[in-house]
Amino acid sequence: MALPKRFPINREEDHHTHYIGRYANGNQFFGYETFLHTTPAPRGNDWQNHRKEYVVLYIFDDEGNFIDFKYWYVGTTAENKETKPALELMIESGGTYEFCNIEVKPFQVEIDGEIFGLIPDEEYDSIELMPSSTIAFYEPWHGDYET
Repeated sequence: MALPKRFPINREEDHHTHYIGRYANGNQFFGYETFLHTTPAPRGNDWQNHRKEYVVLYIFDDEGNFIDFKYWYVGTTAENKETKPALELMIESGGTYEFCNIEVKPFQVEIDGEIFGLIPDEEYDSIELMPSSTIAFYEPWHGDYET
């Protein structure tokens, strides 16, 4: 099966796709809080010191092409910093906006030596939000995601 060149993402308030929408200029955005581990699957009580937290904002044009991003490395999970206000400020910095469904193309970008983005996985016929692979999109490509 061929993965789509462009696919919809439905906004789910208070869930993984809460911070998606469109700016007044037509650009689309996807804001997200994510993480990655600095070591492979740390175990025990020390895992919070090995998980790096990020806030990211991806910007797309009205055709769904990735055009820009902003990010903030929050620190480790152990540092327990609040991220939602920073994400909301990033979104607001783009001007007037509305939260709504979007339609974008897969992309990837490097941040601090790691790959972030909406990345196709041909083995599973999916597009995954990376890093952390928290959500993925599958056929029939109707905009809903799976966790």
